[in-house]
Amino acid sequence: MLNMIVCVAKDNLIGDKNPKGNGLLWHSKEELQYFKKITGNGVLLFGKNTANVVPLEILKKTREVVVLNRETNIDELLRKYQDKEIFICGGATIYEYFLKNFKIDNIYVSILKEKVEVAKPLEPLYFPDVTKFGYSCKSSVVYDDFVAKIYGKE
Repeated sequence: MLNMIVCVAKDNLIGDKNPKGNGLLWHSKEELQYFKKITGNGVLLFGKNTANVVPLEILKKTREVVVLNRETNIDELLRKYQDKEIFICGGATIYEYFLKNFKIDNIYVSILKEKVEVAKPLEPLYFPDVTKFGYSCKSSVVYDDFVAKIYGKE
């Protein structure tokens, strides 16, 4: 299965094009636990810029991690992992590419509540509106820090 997973703040903000420090604009232990639960033993796909700001070594302990670049043959990659759960994990360019070119089985969107502090990005990056790609919300669960929505196509 080909899945997508993302955590967004207000207006679908996902990050900063020129991040400082670890590049994450917020911290929610609860949402990180949700990410860990959903991605389980899956294969995580990251764009090279996003891979620079996430703790890949920690993720590699329990999951397979693939960093995509311009030379990556996506069709070959998807065939290689066809028997596994694949999760597209960003960034903005990668999300948009997959939404335009592939049918995504499930899109997991964690929408942060306003109580979660979000740093102001210098060059904000946004997650695309998946409804414009024909996806609709199939389920929604409210947590303390965020609302977890799952989108799919009929």
